[in-house]
Amino acid sequence: MFELMGYFDLSELINKLGTCEENEKMKKLEISNELHEKITREIEKIDTFGMDDLYKLYEVTGILSSGDLTKNGLTEKDVYDLAMGNYTVKPIFEVGKYYYSLTAIFKVIGLECNGVVAMFLYNEKGSVVVNTFQYGSPRDTESRPAKKSEVKLFNRAEQFHKQMRELNEFKHGDVVRRAQGEPFYFREIHEGEESTLTLICTKEKRGDL
Repeated sequence: MFELMGYFDLSELINKLGTCEENEKMKKLEISNELHEKITREIEKIDTFGMDDLYKLYEVTGILSSGDLTKNGLTEKDVYDLAMGNYTVKPIFEVGKYYYSLTAIFKVIGLECNGVVAMFLYNEKGSVVVNTFQYGSPRDTESRPAKKSEVKLFNRAEQFHKQMRELNEFKHGDVVRRAQGEPFYFREIHEGEESTLTLICTKEKRGDL
């Protein structure tokens, strides 16, 4: 908790009251969703009693810690803007980034007002498919950044998807190669090596058949 007269001069923050028009012209702070939810819970309790901005500032100051500010790159001078809602929330998901949630690896390809559009690889097998999920859904709340190994697997699945194949799906006659060496045709003797081979060209696209 902040000590009201210790970490900063409360009077300096109070002097900012009444300058909302100027604040709107300034670039808003960007904070984490975690901090936003913490502030929102407190504001909702205050608004129930119809409290004014000064009381709102006092109450929000009381729930913030120095760690809350440090994690978000803020200082005590930003507390007023936090209390007045002069901030934006950092997006949890970013287009082009990879995440993992509920047995699926996914790559975000679009953000909508109420949800996320992404390419999914479910259960580390099968085909890459496009799907959506809503903010606040289990898929959203259980998401975390994908690990390097998961990103690598997804990218491999995406390469197969571009050639109309499921992950590690080879057919006799496909042009493949190992990590080192020349390309060769996939045959029955190569079955069992699927996860170590790269699909260069499907048999359907070969020009010599």
